[in-house]
Amino acid sequence: MNIKINRIKRQRTFFALSGIALAISASNAFATDGIYFTGNGAISSGMGGAAIALPQDVASAVDNPAALAELGSRVDFYGTVVPLTADSTFGSTSNHLFSSRVIVSPGFGLNYQIAPQWTFGVAITGAGAASNYGRPVLPVSGAGDAKASLIVVNTSPTITYKPLPSLSIGASLVFGVEQFRLSGLVAPGPDGALEPVPSHGNEYATGVGAGIGVLWTPTSIVSLGASYFTKTWFTALPGYKGDVLARSGGHADSPSRYGVGVAMRPLPGLTIALDYLRIEWAGAAGYNTPTTWGYRDQNVGRVGISYDLNARWTLRAGYSFANNNVDSNHTVANMYGPGISPRAVTAGATYSIDKNNLITAAFEYDIPTTIVGTGPSQGTNIRATYQVYTAGYTHRF
Repeated sequence: MNIKINRIKRQRTFFALSGIALAISASNAFATDGIYFTGNGAISSGMGGAAIALPQDVASAVDNPAALAELGSRVDFYGTVVPLTADSTFGSTSNHLFSSRVIVSPGFGLNYQIAPQWTFGVAITGAGAASNYGRPVLPVSGAGDAKASLIVVNTSPTITYKPLPSLSIGASLVFGVEQFRLSGLVAPGPDGALEPVPSHGNEYATGVGAGIGVLWTPTSIVSLGASYFTKTWFTALPGYKGDVLARSGGHADSPSRYGVGVAMRPLPGLTIALDYLRIEWAGAAGYNTPTTWGYRDQNVGRVGISYDLNARWTLRAGYSFANNNVDSNHTVANMYGPGISPRAVTAGATYSIDKNNLITAAFEYDIPTTIVGTGPSQGTNIRATYQVYTAGYTHRF
C-alpha cells in the first residue's frame, strides 16, 4: 500500500512539475480567453471584449489591426486591476491551499493619421498572473512556499490603409516580453524520495508574431470585421528550460487565433457588437502536451451593447463565454494558474469632458468556476474567483 501511495504522489508531483509553469502562463487573462484578457482596452472591457468590428480605442488593434483606420489621431492610457483568489486542494481534498493576489496591468495606445488613407499606431498591452499559497504544496523538508508570477507585455506597431472609404485593411507586428518566476515545487530525487526543486528566480524571454485584419462598413448601420494573428514565438526561459519547461524546450509561445465580428446600429445611439474568436492552443508549444496541462482549443463568444445616453455619457454592457481550456483530468498541472472561469459579465461607461478628452471605466465579474479533478488529478480541485477593474483616459488631437 505504501509503495502504491508513494507512486501516486510521485506521479502527481511530476505532473505538477512539468505543467505548472505553463499553467500559470495560461492564466494571464483571468477569464474566458486563456492568456488574453476578456477585453483589450478600457472601452471593449465594458462590452464583453467585443471589438473585431467595432473600433473604439487603440487597443482594438489587438483584436483587429484594421480598426485603427477609423480612430484618427489619438492617445489612450488605461490600467487594469485584478483581485484574484484561488481555493484549491492538491493531491487530496484534505490538503487545502488558498491564494489571494492582486494583479495590476497598464496599457497604452498611440495612433496617428499619416494621410487620409493611412494611419500608423502602436498598442502596448499587458497581462499577468500570480499565486501565493503561503506554504508548500506538500510537507517536504526544505520546500519553500508555493508561489509564482508571470508578466507579459506585447507591443504591436500597426499600419492601416483604406483603399475605399468603406474598407480598411491593417497589419501588425507583435513584439512580446515575458518575465517568469516560480518557487515552492517538489519532485522525486535520484532515490525516488520527494525533494525541493530550486527556484531559478526571475527569467526573461522575448517573442515575435504578426496579425492582419479587415474592416468593412457596407452601410451606416452595419460593420463587418475579421482578423488573424500568428503565434507569438518566444525564446526559451533559460533557468526553467531543464526542469519545469523541459517538455517545450523552455518555450511558452502564445497561441495563434482568428476571429470575425459584426457591429449593428439599429437605432440612433445604440450599437450591438458580436464576436467569434478561435484560440488554437493545440498548436502552441508548451500548452499542448496531453500528459500534463492538456490545453484545448477554445471557441469564444463575445456580445456587447453600447448606448449614447446623451452628448456626455455612453453606457456599455457585455457578456463573454467559451468552452474551458482546462478539463478535469488536468487540474494537478493547472492549480498554480487558476484563471479558469469561462463566463464573464461586464459593464462600463465613458464620460466626454469635451470633444477631445474622455475618461472611461469598466467592471468585469467572472462567474466563479470549480473544476473537480478526475483520473490522474483525483483529489486536486480548483475554484477561482476574480473581478477586473479598468480605467482609461483618451485624448484626441
